[in-house]
Amino acid sequence: MADGKTVVTLAGLKALTQASSLGTQVKPVYFKVSDQDIGDIYPGIDVADLSGVWYQANISGYVPVNDTTIQFILDIPEESATKYGKVFGLYLEDGTLFAVAKPPYPFPPGMRQRFKVQFVWQQIETVMNFEDIPFYEFDQDVVNLDAVATISLALFDVQEHLTVLDQFKADYYRFKAFTSEKLQNHEERISINEVKLQDHELVILDMSATFGEQILQNSLEIGLLKQYIGG
Repeated sequence: MADGKTVVTLAGLKALTQASSLGTQVKPVYFKVSDQDIGDIYPGIDVADLSGVWYQANISGYVPVNDTTIQFILDIPEESATKYGKVFGLYLEDGTLFAVAKPPYPFPPGMRQRFKVQFVWQQIETVMNFEDIPFYEFDQDVVNLDAVATISLALFDVQEHLTVLDQFKADYYRFKAFTSEKLQNHEERISINEVKLQDHELVILDMSATFGEQILQNSLEIGLLKQYIGG
């Protein structure tokens, strides 16, 4: 399976560096999701905001993985997932686009979209403020999210196959109706030709009868002629 990718933006690196040097903290608060691909992403990417944003919400939760790694959970309910989730942006409290993340595959619309985003930074909990983000104590919670995402993707594949099957059935019945109509037209033409053939047979029989009568008449006339000459 392909891996997702998360990078800190140029503005995010500046915020982290400043927090580390001044002893302050950055405060991730919300995220946005876009259905527009922005191409390759790399650490220090200089992008101020995402375009094509169709959803925004507070960060759903976080899990401390170790002293240098934090994992954020981005959750979009099924009823809100109206478009593909291709690019996610994490924002600080002051509106700074802190990081950009791309899932391993575009999350499909019509079902719950859940995405894990990890950050690695030296003593990360000293430079980040998580007070506005729900805390996930156990990684099992994240495993459950992974399972939901996997099942959702499988269901989406099934829906796509059912759509293809429905299209195939529609094409089949449309073709069947077309061929049935063609067959009926051919049967009608055959019936018409059979009637015409019967008419031709009757004409031929009439002609044969007339021709036979003519031959018989000619024969009688020839016999009379012979008698006349002989007499």
